[in-house]
Amino acid sequence: MTTAVSTAITSETPARTVAVSLDFPSGFVRINGSPSDITIGGQIFLGVGGLGAISVVEESAELRAYDLSVSLSGVPRDSVSIALNQEYQGRAGVVYEVLLDQATWLPLSDPLVVFRGRMDMLDIRMGETATVSVKLLNRLADWERPKVRRFTPEDQERLYPGDKGLAFVPATVEKELIWPNRSWWEADAKGKIK
Repeated sequence: MTTAVSTAITSETPARTVAVSLDFPSGFVRINGSPSDITIGGQIFLGVGGLGAISVVEESAELRAYDLSVSLSGVPRDSVSIALNQEYQGRAGVVYEVLLDQATWLPLSDPLVVFRGRMDMLDIRMGETATVSVKLLNRLADWERPKVRRFTPEDQERLYPGDKGLAFVPATVEKELIWPNRSWWEADAKGKIK
């Protein structure tokens, strides 16, 4: 921990903000709650002066799925229509906590990843400006989803184009197989199995 970070943490009112990265098909949306742009991992997070709200980040010793809601206020109406017309579900979303220098509003250290998950739902409330809430699910939510496979040639072709590994499965459905065959049990004159 650097001296600047140690001083900032022990100060009466540390300057910190939250940065959010959302992976939409049209491109990443990267914003932070400070009044100026900041750079995290070589990427610029636009300063919006306030994100709106972020739900409590939950953790426990139990192995279960948690979610997080990020609310963006003051979103222009045209940006809302762009978000609605994209396939955003299942795409990445990351929330960072960033410790800032109070004088320059620049990060003092590498940000802390508070939550990493996938976008699930958008909740939009319209007014003069729009408020968009994004629900992020962590990876454990996938454990609760059923894994449906049919193990048919069509299913295999859909997942792995050109793979003929299941092409003969339908032919084996009503096929009668006798194993081992009779010749295996026949013994020769010495009593050995052929």
